[in-house]
Amino acid sequence: MRKDRNLVRWGAPALALLVCLAASAAAAQQPAEPDQATRDAASAHFRAGRDAFNAGDFETALTEFRAANAAIPASRALSYIGQCLHKLNRQIEALQTFRQYVELYPNPATERDQTAMQEVKDWIDELEDVVGKVQVSVALSGATVLVDGQVLGNAPLAEPVEVVQGPHTFRAEMEGYRAAEETLTVAAGQQSSVTLIPTPLQTTATVNLSANVPGAAATLDGSALGMLPFAGDLEAGVHQLEVSAEGYETARLAITLQAGQPFARAVELVPLPEADEEWYEKWWVWTIAGVVVAGAATGIVLGTTGGDTMPESDWTLGLQ
Repeated sequence: MRKDRNLVRWGAPALALLVCLAASAAAAQQPAEPDQATRDAASAHFRAGRDAFNAGDFETALTEFRAANAAIPASRALSYIGQCLHKLNRQIEALQTFRQYVELYPNPATERDQTAMQEVKDWIDELEDVVGKVQVSVALSGATVLVDGQVLGNAPLAEPVEVVQGPHTFRAEMEGYRAAEETLTVAAGQQSSVTLIPTPLQTTATVNLSANVPGAAATLDGSALGMLPFAGDLEAGVHQLEVSAEGYETARLAITLQAGQPFARAVELVPLPEADEEWYEKWWVWTIAGVVVAGAATGIVLGTTGGDTMPESDWTLGLQ
């Protein structure tokens, strides 16, 4: 029972507080009422826009209706903005404006507003019958994307681009790169795609190569680069570098060159290890062998002569 009494005691004040808070939130969400000066300015711009529209001056009418709608947003002003764009053959902008109208004013209350809504939907159907979509892909993130000279935004684009059927020129630009451009014929009701690849204005890197061995030879991707040190421009990209010199191990490494950026590398060559000599290649073996051979030869000579005197030669006998 105490719980029930507490609910009764606090229920009404709490409910009243919630109602007040909801009313305050709703009031905060409502735009402030425009003052009389703003109303007068909006009305003046609207009348000027309508007069220009009826006179066929659609550029002036567009400017005036936009000023009126900026002062006080209104469905009639937005509808006229779309019509002006349609008359000026800016069909994609007109289509976007009419779609905005349907989104902002989905529930027409009066018969006049209902008629206006139907007219807007008819214009949307008419324009969509002559519009195609293009998925624009750009290889360079952040590049400015243009269609027929009009800036669409920066890559990557979140949505396919809507264009009126027919040929259109798509372009991607970025500082330091050669613009990529392609013309595409777009069919109504179809989606096409185009890929734009801006290329660097400079495709080479300034390279300096050296080695710890004077006259070391270098090759790049299998082609002779010459004797190191080397200084010059090479194509950007990933390359395989080999540096060799007699008596040293060949150094093999991958290098990455950035277009327009300097690159320097000092290659350290490692001497080949000394091979172990065979026993017969050692100097002292042959020294000992020479001594042994010389001694043996001497012994042979002495052994063959024998005695103390030399015998008379036979040739002397004939002279006696």
